[in-house]
Order: sequence, then structure tokens, then C-alpha cells
Amino acid sequence: MTKRITSTVNSLVTKFSRRNALLWLGGSGVATTLAVGTQGQALAKNNKDDDVTLINPPTLYNAPQNGYSHIAITPPNTRTVYISGQFGSDLQGNLVSSEFEPQLVKAFQNLRFALSAAGAQPEDVVKTTVLIVNHTQDKLIPLGREIAALWGFKVPANTLIPVPRLALDGMLFEIDAYAVIPEKGNRR
Repeated sequence: MTKRITSTVNSLVTKFSRRNALLWLGGSGVATTLAVGTQGQALAKNNKDDDVTLINPPTLYNAPQNGYSHIAITPPNTRTVYISGQFGSDLQGNLVSSEFEPQLVKAFQNLRFALSAAGAQPEDVVKTTVLIVNHTQDKLIPLGREIAALWGFKVPANTLIPVPRLALDGMLFEIDAYAVIPEKGNRR
């Protein structure tokens, strides 16, 4: 099987530029990732082996300008934290406002609280999912501000899903997150 994967990789790499290729290969339930390209263009990574590797290959559009990365690869010796969808609620579960932006701001604050409670930091987040009721382009402006405030330029992978409704009447925004925490003593 390894010989077959290697042969497939070699065949595909010759078809693509070594500078630009990003190949996803799979077989028998085993996925192998090969990122070929210049690190300056494709990888947002520190030089430490215990960091999450964020890949934004030049063969795909510039996702970080829109507040996310295309791919996040987690290192060995880490714990994964799954944070349920956070929304603009107070401690009693009531919406803080009937308007989109105050709900979004509070949801990000609640996400920070959840990360802290799990022993995670914002830079530990590798993937988020954002749900927006009746999504429009103008809602991306406050979303972009909150993303930039939390992650700066090293943004996690993200999926934004426009939805007609969320769990509660009047709820307009929700964000969940996956975080990867290094084992004790391996903090970045």
C-alpha cells in the first residue's frame, strides 16, 4: 500500500508544479497529506514541531484575507477540545440584544470564556464554524473585526453557514470551535 501511495504521489507531483501542489491522498481509510510548495506562500507555521500548521496554498485563493485558513494540521502530543456553539447570551441564557452585532460580540466573548475554562488560548483554535441567520455581506464587517481581534493574522480554518434560523427565537449568530492544546510543558 505504501508503495502504491508513493507511486501515486510521484505521478501527481510530476503533473503539478513542485512550488504549488497540495495533494490529498487516501486509501483504505488512511489519509495522507502532502504539502508541496514554498513555506512562505503556503504555510503559516512557526519553526516548532509542536505548533499547529496552517496551510493556505497558492493554488487556492487567499483565505486569510477573509478571516480563515484553508487547512489546519494538528501536531502529535496534544489534546483536542470541542466547544459547542456559543451565542450572544448572558449567564441566564438570555439574548443580550435583538440586533446582530451585539450578539456577535457577546458570542465571541463567550467563546473566549469557554476556551479559558478548557485551559485553551485563542491561538489553540484550529477550526471554527459560524452560523449566521439571514446572512448578508454587511455582516462580514463586524465578523471580520472580531476575528482579527481574537486571532490577528493567524486565523483558524473556518466554515460560515447561512441559516434561516438558530435554536432560539431571535438568535442571529453562533460560533463553535475545535482547539488543540499542547501537552503540559509544550506550550508554544
